[in-house]
Amino acid sequence: MDTKTYELYAPVRNTINKALGVVVKVAGDNITVQPQAGERMTFKAQYLAPANEQETAALLPLVTRLKLDEENRERAKVIKTDPALIREEFDKFVHHIGARYPKSAEAFREFWAELMAAAGDVPGQTWEMKPNTAKNPGPVLKIYNHATQKWVYCLALLAGWGLRMEIKKEFLPPGTEPLFPIDHAMFGAGRAVELVYRDFTPEKRKPYADCVRAIYAKAAPPPPAA
Repeated sequence: MDTKTYELYAPVRNTINKALGVVVKVAGDNITVQPQAGERMTFKAQYLAPANEQETAALLPLVTRLKLDEENRERAKVIKTDPALIREEFDKFVHHIGARYPKSAEAFREFWAELMAAAGDVPGQTWEMKPNTAKNPGPVLKIYNHATQKWVYCLALLAGWGLRMEIKKEFLPPGTEPLFPIDHAMFGAGRAVELVYRDFTPEKRKPYADCVRAIYAKAAPPPPAA
């Protein structure tokens, strides 16, 4: 008997329980299906059948969402390495803040400029946009780790009406812990601080910019590209 074949995003029906789903992975006769509700499951192709016209129409919203999710994943990969797209995402991030809190966005841009002066403005290297738990990208500073030979996260900024900064403990210069009074951030690996923009004057921002400057001044630069 010939093995049934299915294309990616093909609408299908489980021949045993009649449940509908969309094909998200094909590996020989093993077909992984995203059902309309619940977790993905893998079946032998013989237990699936193409959805009929009515079933296909019912699955169209799911097909559309799955394709959009894949496009977003691919775009995220490109954004992570393309400096122009990283800056574009950063501008969107600040614009979203400004749409609700104009003064907060202005204060954040000023502080960001101070951080860039301290860490170096090299998108894709010294900083990038990282999704947070709300699926909205936020800027994160990175530093070169010679042990792993990779740029790793150092300081994450989660901004809105106020600003939360989370920094990895391993990078904190001695004596700067009071700047980040919240312990056990980053699943225990970091410390954090939550600030209100109206009180975040240039004088109060300076210790944080100085802290970042000290971190990057101490860090050894990556080896030159071959």
